[in-house]
Amino acid sequence: MRNEHSDRFSASRILFLLVLISFGTERAANAYADPGSGMLIWQMLLAAIAGGLFYVRRFTSWFKNRKGPRE
Repeated sequence: MRNEHSDRFSASRILFLLVLISFGTERAANAYADPGSGMLIWQMLLAAIAGGLFYVRRFTSWFKNRKGPRE
């Protein structure tokens, strides 16, 4: 009778071997990145930071208002 532990072990071993084979048989990538791609990445990063700051500001104001006004 096989147990669940040995099934997971064999599945993880098979996954590891598949990943190893895929990295061992790599081919050259013929890719092109134009100059606008870098600016798009910077724009996404800055938008994520700005959105995170607005979220933090909204959360802190909600938390302050929840406590009630100071006397």
